[in-house]
Amino acid sequence: MAKEQRRPNIRQERMERRVEMAKRDDVEVVPKRAAETNDFIRLLTSNDFIINRLRQQLGRRNGVPVEQAVQFLERNETLRQEMNTLNAEICASMGMDYRPPRGFENPLKVKPELEMVEDRKKIKAK
Repeated sequence: MAKEQRRPNIRQERMERRVEMAKRDDVEVVPKRAAETNDFIRLLTSNDFIINRLRQQLGRRNGVPVEQAVQFLERNETLRQEMNTLNAEICASMGMDYRPPRGFENPLKVKPELEMVEDRKKIKAK
């Protein structure tokens, strides 16, 4: 009976902690709709911690050499851009408009300036 009484309290405490965390400026809330989302959340949480530590140790005696740290940070950025591209490609294949998150651009969107330049080239070629 003691276990039955404790269990709701633990769940309630966990829920209250999550709500408090969600109120913080440095925390984002991710709705989970796809089965893979939990994996991504765990990977990104680890990545956030590790990249922060990498930046803190940059240039220190016992830290990661700067050249290697820069390579890691570049790979991290490449992965972010790759996820953005994957999202755009999936949306395009389903006929959906892709609205990238703040700070990103749709990599498949043709820029109007480029279209005009290409059209001028076609006109001149005729």
